[in-house]
Amino acid sequence: MSAYPDWVNQHKEKGTSVKRVGNSYYLYKSTSKRVPGMKYPQPVQQFVGTITPSGLVKSAVRKISTETVLVYEYGFSYTLSKIIPPKFIKDIRNEIKANYAFLNIVKHFSPDSYLLRGHTVPTMEELHMSLCAQIKKFERLVGVELKTLLPLTRIYLVETKQCDMISAATLEMKELMAGMGVSLDALQE
Repeated sequence: MSAYPDWVNQHKEKGTSVKRVGNSYYLYKSTSKRVPGMKYPQPVQQFVGTITPSGLVKSAVRKISTETVLVYEYGFSYTLSKIIPPKFIKDIRNEIKANYAFLNIVKHFSPDSYLLRGHTVPTMEELHMSLCAQIKKFERLVGVELKTLLPLTRIYLVETKQCDMISAATLEMKELMAGMGVSLDALQE
């Protein structure tokens, strides 16, 4: 004889189990798997949903594969890409070389930037340029020390097979971006 009410038992099928916590009932898919070094297979339970008198309320949790999850810095790099002064590019007189100089600045402050994915960036020595001089020029043109924008490096881009996600920004981060004229709405693109 089951210790559960009939409205709970009707959802229990082969390969499932029910757990009671307080006055709530939860349905789990139950399996087992072999674990190296263990004598017996180990139980594996996957949450299916909550059982109520009116029926099963399935879990609304979205399952995504974590096989190819990649995490990149996003906020700092995104902000710099939005505020890059045209004069920075124009002064170098070679757009490709200027873009590489910009990517070297980003790489200096944020080596895990999303802007660097899939790019082989020549070093500043290979470009015959000084990184310090280019950073100072960039800072002079935008009117801010890039170090003050470093809190934005904690806004991340999480890339998965199913979707890309951007982490939340704190009030301090939002204020920094607004001070640079960068809209947070653009982060939702």
